[in-house]
Amino acid sequence: MEAILALKGVVAVYPSGAQRIVKAVDGVSLTIYSRETFGLVGESGSGKTTLGKIITGLERPCRGSLYFNGKRVAPGMRREIQMVFQDSAAALNPRLTVANLVEEGLVIQKTGDRAERMQQVLKILADVGLDRMMLKRYPHQLSGGQRQRVALARTLVVLPSVIVLDEPVSALDVTASARLLLLLARLKEAYGLSYLLISHNLAVVLQVCERVAVMYLGKIVETGRVETVFNSPAHPYTRLLLDAYPHPDPQKKIPVIQLFEPENLPSTASGCRFHPRCSKASLRCRQQTPALAQKSERHFVACHRASE
Repeated sequence: MEAILALKGVVAVYPSGAQRIVKAVDGVSLTIYSRETFGLVGESGSGKTTLGKIITGLERPCRGSLYFNGKRVAPGMRREIQMVFQDSAAALNPRLTVANLVEEGLVIQKTGDRAERMQQVLKILADVGLDRMMLKRYPHQLSGGQRQRVALARTLVVLPSVIVLDEPVSALDVTASARLLLLLARLKEAYGLSYLLISHNLAVVLQVCERVAVMYLGKIVETGRVETVFNSPAHPYTRLLLDAYPHPDPQKKIPVIQLFEPENLPSTASGCRFHPRCSKASLRCRQQTPALAQKSERHFVACHRASE
């Protein structure tokens, strides 16, 4: 498969109080293939959104490289990589109509005249399931699902190749979520898109993603095909996430999770990042940082005890 986006050793560090730093992203390397939906999961604060912002150019990494189609990402490639934010109400300017919101990218790219831009806007709105009656509406006059479709239209209008989807269905009800996921699948085929899907909803990741990476305190701790990672998790943190996810079967017993919860989880601690919370941590786990190693075909895990 052809890689469309590659990250190599990306690091993002932020100051936090006197003489303290937080490594929001710490040496992340991953590859997204053409026309692939790649999932990124983990707890809040694990660095998922920061990584998404780095990919789209909204944040600059301290170290590391990003490559698009084999070439190092430059400012001019910003059009090729777009992002749909989690909170569509906050992402859309409340003073602009839907027509202006969707047209804005074309204006910035200096594409065509007003008539040509509006023709493109109408086409994109139709592709995301909105009609021309929406053109004069403002964001507060739209439902949550409609706002998210407008946000999606804003990214599509400049014809990107990669879209970062940050919790795209978290603010929607079940019906609106299902419709949006079907729309994303249809647009992926129609436009030849690649997605990076950031989500807490493991059911959504299992449904729409081919591969997934599990992120914890700035590091990728496990990655592979979704079916492999979800059915045979090799990292204790991945097992924790899966065990904590609610199951629709009322007869299914909820497992007892042995977990330590220290007050402060340092992002610069030695050894495995997860060892302060892991009931099976050994001395080696506390002293030596595990590398992301291959466990099986296309399945990688960063855990000293993965073989067990």
